[in-house]
Amino acid sequence: MRIAPLLLLALFSWGLAQPRIVTVDDLRAALANPKVLVIDVRTPQEFAQGHVKGAVNWPLQEIERWWSRVPKDRPVYIHCNTQNRSGVAVQYLMGKGYQNLNLVHGGIQAWMSRKYPITR
Repeated sequence: MRIAPLLLLALFSWGLAQPRIVTVDDLRAALANPKVLVIDVRTPQEFAQGHVKGAVNWPLQEIERWWSRVPKDRPVYIHCNTQNRSGVAVQYLMGKGYQNLNLVHGGIQAWMSRKYPITR
């Protein structure tokens, strides 16, 4: 499932949903909180190439299987490679009533460009 960045921007700007868009710096700071859940919606193959320590790999293409396991009582950060798939996941979850979602702008690419550590 792929959504064009302009379409994603349009969905947000039309007021259909307003997730909290955060930077990778925000995510890194949030990791100090043990209650934070980081969801990486990339494929298992992409995840195996490197991911944020402690992140769970719940691929976007399987969102129907895992969406109900997302806690509503903890901060949740969702990312992918750049932010296309994570934007779709956030929209989906917001449609299910979730409000504690943080969309990580730039995804793992932005994380690695800052030279933040990854786990394999």
